[in-house]
Amino acid sequence: MTSAESCPPEHSRILISRAAQAAPHIGAATNVGLRHPTNQDFLAVDVDADVSHTVIVVADGVSSTEGAEQAAEVAASSACRYLTGCLAQGLPSADEAVVSLFGHAVHHAHRAVLDHPGPHGIGACTLVTAICSADRIVVANIGDTRAYWFPAEGREQRLTVDDSVAQAQIDLGMSRQEAESGAGAHAITKWLGARATDLDPRVHAYRPRIPGWVMVCSDGLWNHLPDPAELATMFWKVVGEAPLGSDGQPDPDHVAQALVDYANACGGFDNVTVGLWRLDKLPGAPQAAPDPAQAS
Repeated sequence: MTSAESCPPEHSRILISRAAQAAPHIGAATNVGLRHPTNQDFLAVDVDADVSHTVIVVADGVSSTEGAEQAAEVAASSACRYLTGCLAQGLPSADEAVVSLFGHAVHHAHRAVLDHPGPHGIGACTLVTAICSADRIVVANIGDTRAYWFPAEGREQRLTVDDSVAQAQIDLGMSRQEAESGAGAHAITKWLGARATDLDPRVHAYRPRIPGWVMVCSDGLWNHLPDPAELATMFWKVVGEAPLGSDGQPDPDHVAQALVDYANACGGFDNVTVGLWRLDKLPGAPQAAPDPAQAS
Protein backbone atom coordinates (compact mmCIF):
# COMPACT_ATOMS: atom_id res chain seq x y z
CA MET A 1 0.00 0.00 0.00
CA THR A 2 1.36 3.40 -0.91
CA SER A 3 1.37 6.60 1.13
CA ALA A 4 -0.24 5.22 4.28
CA GLU A 5 -1.34 7.88 6.73
CA SER A 6 0.12 7.87 10.21
CA CYS A 7 -2.72 7.04 12.60
CA PRO A 8 -3.41 8.22 16.14
CA PRO A 9 -3.05 5.48 18.78
CA GLU A 10 -6.74 4.58 18.89
CA HIS A 11 -6.63 3.88 15.15
CA SER A 12 -3.34 1.99 15.05
CA ARG A 13 -5.29 -1.06 13.84
CA ILE A 14 -6.30 0.74 10.64
CA LEU A 15 -4.06 1.12 7.59
CA ILE A 16 -5.60 3.51 5.08
CA SER A 17 -3.91 5.22 2.16
CA ARG A 18 -4.00 9.00 1.87
CA ALA A 19 -6.12 8.76 -1.27
CA ALA A 20 -8.68 6.54 0.45
CA GLN A 21 -8.71 8.72 3.55
CA ALA A 22 -9.42 11.77 1.40
CA ALA A 23 -12.33 10.09 -0.44
CA PRO A 24 -15.63 11.33 1.03
CA HIS A 25 -17.43 8.04 0.32
CA ILE A 26 -15.15 5.80 2.45
CA GLY A 27 -15.32 5.31 6.21
CA ALA A 28 -13.37 3.26 8.76
CA ALA A 29 -13.44 2.62 12.50
CA THR A 30 -12.22 0.03 14.97
CA ASN A 31 -12.16 -0.41 18.75
CA VAL A 32 -10.81 -2.91 21.23
CA GLY A 33 -14.23 -3.25 22.89
CA LEU A 34 -14.83 -3.51 26.63
CA ARG A 35 -13.73 -7.04 27.45
CA HIS A 36 -10.38 -7.63 25.68
CA PRO A 37 -6.93 -6.25 26.54
CA THR A 38 -5.86 -5.88 22.89
CA ASN A 39 -7.49 -5.32 19.52
CA GLN A 40 -6.90 -8.37 17.33
CA ASP A 41 -8.91 -6.95 14.41
CA PHE A 42 -7.18 -5.10 11.60
CA LEU A 43 -8.64 -2.99 8.77
CA ALA A 44 -6.84 -2.03 5.54
CA VAL A 45 -8.31 0.31 2.91
CA ASP A 46 -6.95 1.57 -0.39
CA VAL A 47 -8.11 2.79 -3.81
CA ASP A 48 -6.83 2.40 -7.35
CA ALA A 49 -5.19 5.23 -9.29
CA ASP A 50 -8.41 6.94 -10.42
CA VAL A 51 -10.34 6.14 -7.21
CA SER A 52 -12.88 4.13 -9.21
CA HIS A 53 -12.29 0.96 -7.16
CA THR A 54 -12.04 0.75 -3.38
CA VAL A 55 -10.40 -2.20 -1.62
CA ILE A 56 -11.52 -2.94 1.95
CA VAL A 57 -10.05 -5.80 3.96
CA VAL A 58 -10.92 -6.82 7.53
CA ALA A 59 -9.05 -9.55 9.40
CA ASP A 60 -10.03 -10.87 12.82
CA GLY A 61 -7.34 -12.66 14.80
CA VAL A 62 -8.17 -16.08 16.23
CA SER A 63 -7.59 -15.43 19.92
CA SER A 64 -6.68 -19.04 20.71
CA THR A 65 -3.49 -18.63 18.64
CA GLU A 66 -0.47 -16.87 20.12
CA GLY A 67 0.20 -14.49 17.24
CA ALA A 68 -3.40 -13.51 16.45
CA GLU A 69 -2.87 -9.75 16.59
CA GLN A 70 0.12 -9.85 14.25
CA ALA A 71 -1.57 -12.36 11.94
CA ALA A 72 -4.57 -10.08 11.40
CA GLU A 73 -2.38 -7.06 10.67
CA VAL A 74 -0.14 -8.91 8.23
CA ALA A 75 -3.00 -10.68 6.48
CA ALA A 76 -5.20 -7.60 5.99
CA SER A 77 -2.39 -5.31 4.85
CA SER A 78 -0.90 -7.96 2.53
CA ALA A 79 -4.24 -8.82 0.90
CA CYS A 80 -5.13 -5.15 0.45
CA ARG A 81 -1.76 -4.36 -1.09
CA TYR A 82 -2.00 -7.36 -3.43
CA LEU A 83 -5.53 -6.56 -4.65
CA THR A 84 -4.84 -2.86 -5.13
CA GLY A 85 -1.72 -3.69 -7.12
CA CYS A 86 -3.68 -6.05 -9.37
CA LEU A 87 -6.23 -3.32 -10.10
CA ALA A 88 -3.58 -1.51 -12.15
CA GLN A 89 -4.59 -4.01 -14.88
CA GLY A 90 -8.29 -3.61 -14.10
CA LEU A 91 -10.74 -5.92 -12.35
CA PRO A 92 -11.19 -9.08 -14.45
CA SER A 93 -14.60 -9.52 -16.08
CA ALA A 94 -14.63 -13.33 -16.28
CA ASP A 95 -15.91 -15.16 -13.21
CA GLU A 96 -13.06 -17.66 -13.17
CA ALA A 97 -10.49 -14.86 -13.30
CA VAL A 98 -12.17 -13.05 -10.39
CA VAL A 99 -12.21 -16.23 -8.29
CA SER A 100 -8.55 -16.77 -9.14
CA LEU A 101 -7.70 -13.17 -8.19
CA PHE A 102 -9.19 -13.50 -4.72
CA GLY A 103 -7.77 -16.97 -4.28
CA HIS A 104 -4.28 -15.62 -4.97
CA ALA A 105 -4.91 -12.74 -2.54
CA VAL A 106 -5.83 -15.17 0.25
CA HIS A 107 -2.85 -17.42 -0.44
CA HIS A 108 -0.60 -14.36 -0.54
CA ALA A 109 -1.94 -13.20 2.84
CA HIS A 110 -1.57 -16.70 4.31
CA ARG A 111 2.04 -16.94 3.20
CA ALA A 112 2.76 -13.49 4.63
CA VAL A 113 1.38 -14.58 8.02
CA LEU A 114 3.59 -17.66 8.03
CA ASP A 115 6.62 -15.60 7.03
CA HIS A 116 6.02 -12.85 9.64
CA PRO A 117 5.21 -14.46 12.98
CA GLY A 118 4.38 -12.36 16.02
CA PRO A 119 6.61 -12.25 19.08
CA HIS A 120 4.89 -15.34 20.50
CA GLY A 121 4.59 -17.37 17.30
CA ILE A 122 2.47 -17.74 14.19
CA GLY A 123 -1.16 -16.76 14.61
CA ALA A 124 -4.34 -17.33 12.65
CA CYS A 125 -7.14 -15.04 11.51
CA THR A 126 -10.30 -14.79 9.46
CA LEU A 127 -10.37 -12.50 6.43
CA VAL A 128 -12.93 -10.70 4.31
CA THR A 129 -11.94 -8.71 1.23
CA ALA A 130 -14.08 -6.44 -0.93
CA ILE A 131 -13.46 -4.59 -4.17
CA CYS A 132 -16.17 -1.96 -4.62
CA SER A 133 -16.98 0.01 -7.73
CA ALA A 134 -20.07 1.63 -9.22
CA ASP A 135 -20.71 -1.24 -11.63
CA ARG A 136 -19.62 -4.26 -9.56
CA ILE A 137 -18.98 -5.30 -5.97
CA VAL A 138 -16.91 -8.44 -5.44
CA VAL A 139 -16.23 -9.96 -2.03
CA ALA A 140 -14.40 -13.01 -0.74
CA ASN A 141 -14.07 -14.42 2.76
CA ILE A 142 -12.39 -17.04 4.89
CA GLY A 143 -14.09 -17.50 8.27
CA ASP A 144 -16.88 -15.38 9.73
CA THR A 145 -15.96 -11.78 8.97
CA ARG A 146 -18.77 -10.41 6.80
CA ALA A 147 -19.76 -7.99 4.05
CA TYR A 148 -23.23 -6.53 3.45
CA TRP A 149 -24.96 -4.44 0.79
CA PHE A 150 -27.50 -1.92 2.10
CA PRO A 151 -29.38 -0.44 -0.89
CA ALA A 152 -31.08 2.93 -0.61
CA GLU A 153 -34.33 1.14 -1.47
CA GLY A 154 -35.21 -2.52 -1.19
CA ARG A 155 -33.88 -5.44 0.78
CA GLU A 156 -30.44 -5.68 2.30
CA GLN A 157 -28.02 -8.34 1.01
CA ARG A 158 -25.50 -10.29 3.03
CA LEU A 159 -22.68 -10.77 0.54
CA THR A 160 -20.69 -13.41 2.43
CA VAL A 161 -21.34 -16.89 3.78
CA ASP A 162 -19.62 -17.84 7.03
CA ASP A 163 -17.20 -20.71 7.39
CA SER A 164 -18.56 -21.77 10.78
CA VAL A 165 -20.20 -24.64 12.64
CA ALA A 166 -23.49 -22.73 12.60
CA GLN A 167 -23.40 -22.29 8.82
CA ALA A 168 -22.57 -25.97 8.34
CA GLN A 169 -25.67 -26.87 10.35
CA ILE A 170 -27.78 -24.42 8.36
CA ASP A 171 -26.53 -26.04 5.18
CA LEU A 172 -27.80 -29.36 6.55
CA GLY A 173 -31.28 -27.95 7.10
CA MET A 174 -31.24 -26.54 10.64
CA SER A 175 -32.99 -23.20 11.15
CA ARG A 176 -30.68 -20.20 11.40
CA GLN A 177 -31.98 -19.27 14.84
CA GLU A 178 -31.37 -22.77 16.22
CA ALA A 179 -27.97 -23.14 14.56
CA GLU A 180 -26.66 -19.78 15.71
CA SER A 181 -27.74 -20.32 19.33
CA GLY A 182 -26.26 -23.81 19.69
CA ALA A 183 -23.09 -24.76 21.55
CA GLY A 184 -19.98 -24.03 19.51
CA ALA A 185 -22.07 -22.31 16.84
CA HIS A 186 -19.50 -19.59 16.23
CA ALA A 187 -16.51 -21.89 15.96
CA ILE A 188 -14.94 -21.27 12.56
CA THR A 189 -14.17 -24.06 10.12
CA LYS A 190 -11.74 -22.12 7.89
CA TRP A 191 -9.05 -19.54 8.59
CA LEU A 192 -5.61 -18.57 7.37
CA GLY A 193 -2.28 -18.69 9.14
CA ALA A 194 -1.33 -21.29 11.75
CA ARG A 195 -2.54 -24.81 10.93
CA ALA A 196 -4.79 -23.65 8.08
CA THR A 197 -5.56 -26.39 5.57
CA ASP A 198 -8.35 -24.99 3.37
CA LEU A 199 -7.54 -21.63 1.80
CA ASP A 200 -10.21 -21.49 -0.90
CA PRO A 201 -12.34 -18.40 -0.21
CA ARG A 202 -16.04 -18.07 -0.91
CA VAL A 203 -16.35 -15.44 -3.67
CA HIS A 204 -19.52 -13.50 -4.46
CA ALA A 205 -20.15 -10.76 -7.03
CA TYR A 206 -23.01 -8.27 -6.98
CA ARG A 207 -24.05 -5.60 -9.48
CA PRO A 208 -25.74 -2.66 -7.75
CA ARG A 209 -28.87 -1.34 -9.44
CA ILE A 210 -29.44 1.60 -7.14
CA PRO A 211 -27.24 3.64 -4.78
CA GLY A 212 -26.36 2.16 -1.41
CA TRP A 213 -23.58 1.20 0.98
CA VAL A 214 -21.17 -1.71 1.37
CA MET A 215 -20.29 -2.55 4.97
CA VAL A 216 -17.39 -4.88 5.83
CA CYS A 217 -17.19 -5.82 9.49
CA SER A 218 -15.90 -8.21 12.12
CA ASP A 219 -18.21 -10.33 14.26
CA GLY A 220 -17.79 -7.83 17.07
CA LEU A 221 -20.58 -5.91 15.34
CA TRP A 222 -22.80 -8.47 13.65
CA ASN A 223 -22.96 -10.78 16.68
CA HIS A 224 -25.17 -8.15 18.31
CA LEU A 225 -27.52 -8.11 15.30
CA PRO A 226 -27.11 -11.44 13.45
CA ASP A 227 -30.36 -10.94 11.50
CA PRO A 228 -29.40 -8.87 8.42
CA ALA A 229 -32.76 -7.07 8.46
CA GLU A 230 -32.24 -5.92 12.05
CA LEU A 231 -28.68 -4.89 11.26
CA ALA A 232 -29.95 -2.90 8.26
CA THR A 233 -32.50 -1.13 10.45
CA MET A 234 -29.76 -0.06 12.85
CA PHE A 235 -27.49 0.90 9.97
CA TRP A 236 -30.04 3.22 8.39
CA LYS A 237 -30.86 4.75 11.77
CA VAL A 238 -27.18 5.63 12.17
CA VAL A 239 -26.97 6.99 8.61
CA GLY A 240 -30.04 9.14 9.23
CA GLU A 241 -28.41 10.68 12.29
CA ALA A 242 -24.99 11.21 10.71
CA PRO A 243 -23.69 14.71 9.94
CA LEU A 244 -23.04 15.56 6.32
CA GLY A 245 -19.52 15.30 4.98
CA SER A 246 -17.68 17.55 2.55
CA ASP A 247 -19.74 16.20 -0.36
CA GLY A 248 -23.09 16.90 1.31
CA GLN A 249 -23.75 13.20 1.97
CA PRO A 250 -23.78 11.30 5.31
CA ASP A 251 -20.23 11.13 6.62
CA PRO A 252 -19.01 7.49 6.38
CA ASP A 253 -16.42 7.91 9.14
CA HIS A 254 -19.14 9.07 11.51
CA VAL A 255 -21.39 6.15 10.49
CA ALA A 256 -18.57 3.64 11.02
CA GLN A 257 -17.72 5.08 14.44
CA ALA A 258 -21.38 5.15 15.48
CA LEU A 259 -21.72 1.45 14.62
CA VAL A 260 -18.63 0.68 16.70
CA ASP A 261 -20.12 2.72 19.55
CA TYR A 262 -23.35 0.74 19.23
CA ALA A 263 -21.47 -2.55 19.64
CA ASN A 264 -19.78 -1.22 22.77
CA ALA A 265 -23.11 0.02 24.12
CA CYS A 266 -24.38 -3.56 23.72
CA GLY A 267 -21.61 -4.82 25.99
CA GLY A 268 -18.49 -4.59 23.83
CA PHE A 269 -17.85 -8.31 24.19
CA ASP A 270 -15.35 -8.38 21.32
CA ASN A 271 -13.11 -6.19 19.20
CA VAL A 272 -15.22 -4.44 16.59
CA THR A 273 -14.23 -3.13 13.16
CA VAL A 274 -16.24 -1.49 10.38
CA GLY A 275 -15.22 -0.44 6.86
CA LEU A 276 -17.72 1.44 4.66
CA TRP A 277 -18.04 2.38 1.00
CA ARG A 278 -20.92 4.53 -0.26
CA LEU A 279 -22.27 4.48 -3.82
CA ASP A 280 -24.09 7.71 -4.64
CA LYS A 281 -24.74 7.32 -8.38
CA LEU A 282 -24.73 4.49 -10.93
CA PRO A 283 -22.72 4.74 -14.16
CA GLY A 284 -24.67 6.59 -16.82
CA ALA A 285 -27.19 8.01 -14.37
CA PRO A 286 -28.28 11.53 -15.33
CA GLN A 287 -26.79 14.43 -13.44
CA ALA A 288 -29.11 16.32 -11.13
CA ALA A 289 -30.72 19.34 -12.79
CA PRO A 290 -29.13 22.63 -11.77
CA ASP A 291 -30.98 24.70 -9.19
CA PRO A 292 -32.37 27.81 -10.95
CA ALA A 293 -31.86 29.77 -7.74
CA GLN A 294 -28.12 29.20 -8.08
CA ALA A 295 -27.98 30.34 -11.72
CA SER A 296 -26.21 33.61 -12.44
